[in-house]
This record gives sequence, structure tokens and C-alpha cells, in this order.
Amino acid sequence: MSVATLAPEVRVPSSRANRMTAGTRRLVACFASLLAWGASSTLAQDKPDPKSEIGGLKSKFVDVNGVNARYYEAGQGEPMVMVHGGFTAGSSTANVFSRNIPGLAKHFHIYAVDRLASGMSGNPTSDKQYSYQGDVDFVYSFIETLKLGKVHLVGHSAGGAIVLYLAIEHPDIARTLTILAVGPENPPQPQTQLANMLKKCPDQTQYTGLKCRVSELAWLETTFDDEYWKADEYMASLPKSKEARDKLRSGSGESQQAAAAYRDKMLERIMSEGTLQMPVLMVAGKNDVLDWGESDASAQLKGEMALFDIIAAKNTKVQLFVFNNAGHFMYREHPEEFNALLVTWIDYWKNNPPQPPAGDFQLP
Repeated sequence: MSVATLAPEVRVPSSRANRMTAGTRRLVACFASLLAWGASSTLAQDKPDPKSEIGGLKSKFVDVNGVNARYYEAGQGEPMVMVHGGFTAGSSTANVFSRNIPGLAKHFHIYAVDRLASGMSGNPTSDKQYSYQGDVDFVYSFIETLKLGKVHLVGHSAGGAIVLYLAIEHPDIARTLTILAVGPENPPQPQTQLANMLKKCPDQTQYTGLKCRVSELAWLETTFDDEYWKADEYMASLPKSKEARDKLRSGSGESQQAAAAYRDKMLERIMSEGTLQMPVLMVAGKNDVLDWGESDASAQLKGEMALFDIIAAKNTKVQLFVFNNAGHFMYREHPEEFNALLVTWIDYWKNNPPQPPAGDFQLP
């Protein structure tokens, strides 16, 4: 599976499964069925691109290992890096945080970056970089390029998986970790509300299909507006975006087996090594159709709970917050409330620095 699918599926290879407890296997199996998912010294410089910008935000660009990366920067204080979700070269970019950046910029130095091949960021220099590892390395190099030091990591959906893996591989750079709207594998196992809703959408290798998918994921009609969609369509229609989607469709990037093995390794490190010891905040929308079983009267948030249990087994500083009347984009649907939550939560840990774990937590 290429990173274009972006919905993590977790399978435990038999060589590792034999060493895991039954409880661990159950957690990983639940997570598998419901989890969504080097630096250059070139200085950043403004490069206005009004067709891609929304909410009064202005683009900046910086060379990251030969890739021209687009990002928004605002505010002062401790740096916060925000990573969007969505399919590679699909209908998701740093623009998705446009309603949150101005408010958060009153408290933090915000950097919201377009992922590899997404939005206005350039395509990878190697086809092998169309992968989770490629995105993890890209975001890490972006942080190193701008010399940000320790940052607050925030990631949505597939971007949540990316910042999770980044925090596992480079725990020293993460002050805190915030994971938004973790969703199921693709195709959904078991069937979700979204699976039926997508039947009316066009081919998702085309922009109209991608837009339809995002629209179905939104819970409130006000989640997206014309300004958002105009900029989104412009970026998704660029030649480099079409090129990236064509590469992924032709099989470039990592295979499904390689992607699963990478995710297995990351989850096993959480469970066996306790690598995530920074404060972790998980945020879910109660009405997220990506984590709502087809036969369930209401969403049970099984994906979020499975990941929560895996992290919480060795980290007492993980918390889960659920927004009611909200879907996959709860931070866009309730921006003021979300910003207040994130600011208050980070402020607490700033004033109450986490202590080393007192003992070794074990899964049942």
C-alpha cells in the first residue's frame, strides 16, 4: 500500500506475534482494523501564491533536501509544527488549519507545512519517498532546516500517524504530541458509515472524488467554504500534483507489506520500549464516520480507544478528549473550543513538567 491510502493497517508478523501476550495481540488487532491512519541550510523566503492561500495567511517556502516546501508561519513563543492528513497530492494541505492558526499564534510560534507532494510542496526527489518514512523524514528535516529545536507536534488523521512515528523515532524533539482523528485502514475493516457514503463519490484518483470524500468526512455543513475549495482545487490540479497521483497509481512508493511492517515496528516500540514519554493528547470527533461502524447506532471510537490503550500502557501522560457534534475535522468545526483545549493542555504540562516513569507498565 502506498502512502496515498494513508490509512494505517497494522499486522503483526508471525515472528513477533509469538512473543506478544494475548492482550497485546487483541489491542494491535483492534488498532489494525480502526487506525487511520536530512536538512538544507537554504533560508526560508516569502513567495506569495494567492490562489493557494486562505484565511489571510501568507505562504513561505524553504528548501528541504531538494524539495521546495510550502508552509505558514505565525506567532511567537514555543514552536508548534502542524501536519495535515489526507491522501498524498490529494485534498488536504496546511490550509486545513486556517481557522486554528490565528488563535494558536497568540500563544505559540506556528509552522503548518504542506507534506511531500501535497499542496504547494514539491514532489519527492526519489519515488521511495512516497511512504510514511518519507513523510516522517521530510517533517523532521523541515524542523531541522528551520532550526526549531524542541517543538509541539500536532497531526491530523494520516498526519497524526506521521507525527506519532516521528515522535517515536526522534523523541527528543517533541515537547508534546497531539494526535487528531485517528481512522481505520483502507478498505475499512469492519465496514464503516463512510464506506457506504463513498459509494456515491466519483473516482478518488481524480480531484472530484477526493473532494467528495473530504466532504463526507465533515460533520457540519460549515466545515469548509468556497474559499477553501477554490484554493484546494487549484493546488490539486497543478501538474506536479497530477504527476504524484499518477506515480502512486502506477505503484511507486512502498508496498502494502512494507507499510504494514513499518507500522508494526513503530507500535511494538511503543509497547515494548515505552518510547513515548512526552505528554500525549488524543482528540476525536464523536461523529467521525471514519470510525463509526456500519451497524453501530453511534460511533464507538474503537480506533481512538485502541491507540489510547497502546500508548497508555507505558505512558501515564496520555489523555483523550472527545468533541460532541463533531466529525473528522473537529478542530475546524469548533476552532475556538479546540484552540482553548490545546492551549490549556500544553500550559498545564509546561507548568507541571512530566517526571520519568516510576515503573515498568505491562499490558495484560
